[in-house]
Amino acid sequence: MSLFKQPKPRPFHHEYIYVDERRERLKDIENRAKSELGMSVGTQNDRENRIRGTFINATRYVRRRRERQASGGLVLSFGMIVVLLLILLAVWKFLLTL
Repeated sequence: MSLFKQPKPRPFHHEYIYVDERRERLKDIENRAKSELGMSVGTQNDRENRIRGTFINATRYVRRRRERQASGGLVLSFGMIVVLLLILLAVWKFLLTL
């Protein structure tokens, strides 16, 4: 055991299990070739938007809410109708007492 000469730790080396480096290199080559030819290369953002749209269209509640917002009309919810009825009743009672 020496005091002045400390052994260096073993370097970290991690090999990926589920990654195919050959396939990634081929995709990079294809993307470079497509960009040189002027063809559009599908980006990650395009895929995310497609997936996001799929999930939103799958739920009835969100789809209906979007359709109501897109129509731009006055949307009266159940709570708003109840509040308006209470206000009308209060005004009616006030007018009867005069």
